[in-house]
Amino acid sequence: MSAPVVILVKPQLAENVGMAARAMKNCGLKELRLVAPEQDPRSEIALRASSNSEEVLLNAKIYSSTKEALADLEEVYAATARPRHQIKTVLTAEAAAKGLELEHRIGFMFGCERTGLENEDIMLADKIIEVPLNPEHCSLNLAQAVLVIGYEYYKTTIEVAPERFMTNGAPIASKEKLFTFLDKLNDKIKQSPRLKDEAHTKTLLININNIFTRAALTEQELNSLYGIINILSQS
Repeated sequence: MSAPVVILVKPQLAENVGMAARAMKNCGLKELRLVAPEQDPRSEIALRASSNSEEVLLNAKIYSSTKEALADLEEVYAATARPRHQIKTVLTAEAAAKGLELEHRIGFMFGCERTGLENEDIMLADKIIEVPLNPEHCSLNLAQAVLVIGYEYYKTTIEVAPERFMTNGAPIASKEKLFTFLDKLNDKIKQSPRLKDEAHTKTLLININNIFTRAALTEQELNSLYGIINILSQS
């Protein structure tokens, strides 16, 4: 099982090839094929644009024709916003990624910056990938297109929780420590001469306690709150 191959057909600018290589590495794609690039894909400007993805460029294979670049692949997806009236299955990037048969040799094919893929290239593909965007402005630059489609593939290879709580290594305060803090806070509030109505004070304390019990405070945050109480007590 191997990751899909990225094929750039007649890319014009070395810088764009470098940025596409960077997008590939972001998404775990390593194999780059170039069909008749206009500029040297290993030039200094390309390497600089790749931003620590030089190995993708240095290992890229260059072909004189699209057919040669696709010859050993078993399934090819053409990324284009203009199907050019050809009869083919058109998939969103998400649907294409979820349906990949990764035991096959698969390629994602992209056209040049100015015109995209030509009819002669699209007809060589099994299916078309289309990224639904604002119809008033749906064009993507080369690296963006590689990143969007590559990311949909990459999502199928990882398991990431849709949400996580970041504490930067600080432990969440135990209920015992939280309740100890709240007891101290409640005592300080009750000592205020401004609180004379018992019912109002009870409601106020419940609301304040709810703020802290739903906040998932860390021990460091609790220590900071203790510090605030001490400062206010001295004023």
